[in-house]
This record gives sequence, structure tokens and C-alpha cells, in this order.
Amino acid sequence: MLTSPPPLERPPRPTRPLTRRRAWLLALMVLVILALRHDFWNWTSPQPLLGFLPVGLWWQAGVSILACVMMGLMVRWAWPQHLEEDAMEAQGKKR
Repeated sequence: MLTSPPPLERPPRPTRPLTRRRAWLLALMVLVILALRHDFWNWTSPQPLLGFLPVGLWWQAGVSILACVMMGLMVRWAWPQHLEEDAMEAQGKKR
């Protein structure tokens, strides 16, 4: 076989502590995305972009992608590691 079998347990991911600066950055990102979500300037624009979708629908698709990126950053930077450790300990005790 050319590949080795995967390890039984996943090595712990290095934790990145949530600094005050990151917390403010995440809060600012949430507020910006909430403001961008309300696209009142596109309500009167009936012109489709690329010939088939209205501007508002393209806008919402872009905001949704931006929200996905923001949630990924929130999970990466602000996930409570102590909850993860408690779950791993509880899972280990069940075995």
C-alpha cells in the first residue's frame, strides 16, 4: 500500500487565544456584514447582471460568501477550546 493508515486519534490543533484585537475585528466584521445585508440601494434596479440574475440576487450571493468567510474566521479564532477538551474527555471516558 502506498499510503499509511490514518492515526486513530487526531492530534490537537494548536490554539490561538482570542485577543482583544481579534474580538473587536470579529465584532466589526459582523456589523459590516449586517449592514451590507440590507441592500436598499438595489431594490429599484430591475436590470439583470450577466443577462439572467437581478443585481439584488448577486449581491446576496456575495454577502453569503462573505458571511461564510467570517464564520470560518470566528471558528478558527474564537472557538472555546475548553468545550472541545471537555468533549474529548467525556468521549474518552465512554470507551
